[in-house]
Amino acid sequence: METLDNIGSLPHYSLLALVWTSFSIAFLFVGLRTVIRARHADRLTADDYWIFLALATLLTLCILETIQLRSLYYITAVIAGVIPIGDKLISTTEDYLRFEFPIIILFWTVLWCVKAGFLALYYKLFRDLALYRRVWYALATFTFLAYVGCLITLCLSCGHISNFFAFAQCGKPEHIWASNLSVYYSTVIDVFTDLCIMAMPIRLIYNVKISRKQKLGLVCVFGLCFVMIAFAIIRAKQVLVQQYFVNLTLLMIWSTLAASISVVVGSLPALKILVTNRSTAKRSQYHLSSARRRAQSGNNSSRVKAMALGSISSDKKSITGRRLDTSDSQEEILQPDSGRFVLVKHEVVSWPVPSRKRRLQDLTNDCVQ
Repeated sequence: METLDNIGSLPHYSLLALVWTSFSIAFLFVGLRTVIRARHADRLTADDYWIFLALATLLTLCILETIQLRSLYYITAVIAGVIPIGDKLISTTEDYLRFEFPIIILFWTVLWCVKAGFLALYYKLFRDLALYRRVWYALATFTFLAYVGCLITLCLSCGHISNFFAFAQCGKPEHIWASNLSVYYSTVIDVFTDLCIMAMPIRLIYNVKISRKQKLGLVCVFGLCFVMIAFAIIRAKQVLVQQYFVNLTLLMIWSTLAASISVVVGSLPALKILVTNRSTAKRSQYHLSSARRRAQSGNNSSRVKAMALGSISSDKKSITGRRLDTSDSQEEILQPDSGRFVLVKHEVVSWPVPSRKRRLQDLTNDCVQ
């Protein structure tokens, strides 16, 4: 068995370590995301639960891959000519196929759970915008139908579904053609949905009045799907080979990495707050010092006992720089020292209702934190 463990592109225990290291990294990012959300949000939202489902699916995927490793290395040794073909090959291959079918379904489920997480995040941005909301519903429906299409093409790629679990039942030319078609479809539709998800908020980011640095940060957050696209393409190249024998070791490596990276990418938008907290703290300190200086200046001017009413401007601004709506009233009071009447002007301040664009800007900042 020691000889079999060293067959293939990566030794048995190295591949096992890679599988569980990938899952551990994904688990670490999801845990960090959960801690941040628990500290900065009142409750978990739909995008959090989709990432939890993706992590649970990834865990199931890694468990099945671990069980499948022994049969994988035996088949690899037979293909390499290290051990002769025997009766054990049939039972070992059927054991491998018994796990490979659910592993493929779990792999696509992880990717689509992450897509659903991004769509749930977008819904917070678009629910108050009629046009964007309709586009969101169309994209969410298309993404769901694309996932169903992946399952259908997989089930039909080998004739009857029972052929997946039998030895040498999917080797006919029509089955190989259908299997390649399933891989092409699932990869293309995966890349296309990722591109649609990335492109959806571009116009919104362009119209929101925020700094160029903040816009660049949002583009980076929503452009993380490019990483998922790269791994999906590399994995497809491991499956679409000219020969009949696929490198099973590389297929497992890239499948595990693609699924784990997708969970990490889905967790990164919530981690943006770790980067923005420092700059936000600096801006808050600056505004606080400015407010203190203005308050001190106001206290010095209030020491004057009397001033002309005409010099009091009704165009006031708050500490934050927003224009205030004021309504003025005057009262006559008796000044005790001189016995004269003095007009005193009162201001009733009302805060303006934030505009729709202002609410959208605040919501954009909240969604990426």
